[in-house]
Amino acid sequence: MKMNTWRLLVRSMVCASVLLIDASSSDTKQHHYFPDSQLVLDMATLSHAVYHLRNKVTSCRDDHYDENNYSSSSDDRNQTNDNIFERFLPVGATCLYYSHDYSLGTQVLVVRSHLYNYIAVAYAGTDDWRTALTDGDILTSDFGPSRILDDNNYGNKTNNTSGTRDDNGNNSTSDDDNIRSIFNNVPDGIRVHRGFNEAVFNSNDFPQLFKCIASARVGGACCNDTDDSYGSGNAGMADAISNSQTSVPLQLLTTGHSLGAADSILLGAALHLAYPNELVRSINFGGPKIGNIAWSFWMNSLQPDKKERASVSSSSSSSGSYEIFRFVNKIDLVPRLPELPPLTHAGHTLQMSVGGGIKAYYDHVGDEDVGYVGVPFGWEEAPYALLPLALASHPCYHYVEYLDYYKPNSTSENLTSLYYVDDFERIDGPAGQSISAYA
Repeated sequence: MKMNTWRLLVRSMVCASVLLIDASSSDTKQHHYFPDSQLVLDMATLSHAVYHLRNKVTSCRDDHYDENNYSSSSDDRNQTNDNIFERFLPVGATCLYYSHDYSLGTQVLVVRSHLYNYIAVAYAGTDDWRTALTDGDILTSDFGPSRILDDNNYGNKTNNTSGTRDDNGNNSTSDDDNIRSIFNNVPDGIRVHRGFNEAVFNSNDFPQLFKCIASARVGGACCNDTDDSYGSGNAGMADAISNSQTSVPLQLLTTGHSLGAADSILLGAALHLAYPNELVRSINFGGPKIGNIAWSFWMNSLQPDKKERASVSSSSSSSGSYEIFRFVNKIDLVPRLPELPPLTHAGHTLQMSVGGGIKAYYDHVGDEDVGYVGVPFGWEEAPYALLPLALASHPCYHYVEYLDYYKPNSTSENLTSLYYVDDFERIDGPAGQSISAYA
C-alpha cells in the first residue's frame, strides 16, 4: 500500500514537472517569436543613422564629415572631424555599403554586426516623402524590378553617387538573369505601391546592392567604389550565392523609417525569394501601407508559425520564413497612409503607447482562428483628431528615444525582460481598448 502511494506521488511529481517544462518551453518560444529589445533598438538606430549620411558621404570609405556640406547646429555634432559611422551606427556595426540614388531619392546602407551576427539593410525615407505619398506613383504595379525584367542593359549603367559599374559588362547578364529567376516565384495578383517599388528595384544601384548582400551574409566584403570589388576578384552575384553554401550565413534583417520602412519590407520580400531557406526579418518604424490584399496575404503566409501550420497538411518547399514587425509611435499619421482602399498593411503592428506600453497586433487585423485581435476600433482615424500630435509622433528620433528609454533590463530570473512585448493581443484579453490606448 505504501509502495503504491509512493508510486502515485512520484508520477504526480513527474507529470507536474513535464507540465512546467512544457509551459516554460511554450512561453520561451512565444517570447522568441518577437525580436529582442537590443535588436529592435539597433534597427531603430540604423534607421535614424542613414538620414545623417545624406549629403555627407558617398560610400563607406568616407570616414569623416564634409564640413562644407555639414549645416546642422546640433550641439552633439561639434567635432566634424570625427568618424561619422562611429558616431551614428550601433555598437559593433560596420558599414559595408552605402549609396544614394538622387534620381529616385533612394538612400540605402548595409552594415554587419559582429556583436549580434547580422547583416542589416537600412533605407532612409525618400528625399520628399510628402510628394511620394501624393503624386502619380500612388498607382500600383507588379512587385519587382520592372526595368531589370524589361531592359537587358539594366545593371550596366552609371552609378549616380559612387562611380560606374564595369563598362565591359562583366557578370551583368548573369546577375540580371539571377534576379529575373528570383521574381519568377512571385504569386499572381500581387500589386504594390508603384513609387515604393521603383525606389527599391529600379534604382541603378539595386544589382550592386543585391550582390553586396550575397557576399556580406557569408562574411565577404562589399564595395560601392569604382573598383566594384567584393572580397576577392570581381565575382558576380551567382558566385557569391554559390559560395554561401559553404558557410553558415548571418541573419538577414531589413529596416527603415517612413518610406524607408516601406522600402525595407519590399527588399525583405525579395531576400526571402533569393534565400528561401533562411529566416529574414524586417523590423521597421512608422511605415505606410504598401500593397493590395493579395500582397498582405502572401507576406503573412511566409511567417514561421503559418508555414509550420501549413507544413502539417502539405510538404513545404522551403524551410525559411519572412517576418515583418512594424513599430508605430502613438498616433503617427504616416502608418495610416495612403488612405485609398487598395493598399493594406502586411505583418504585425507593434503599437508604442504613452507610458512605455507596447501592444502587438497579429497581422495588424488579427486572426480569430488563433485567438488574436486586430488593432482597436478607430486606429485609422485617431491621428486626425489630434493632427499636430500625429505629425510630431513621426520623426525617427522619437522612435529611437522611446525604444531606448523603455528598453527592458534583462535579468537572470526574467527572460521576458529581453523583449518589448511578450505576446500578441488576444480576443479574450482585457476589454476597453480605445484610441487613448495608443495616443
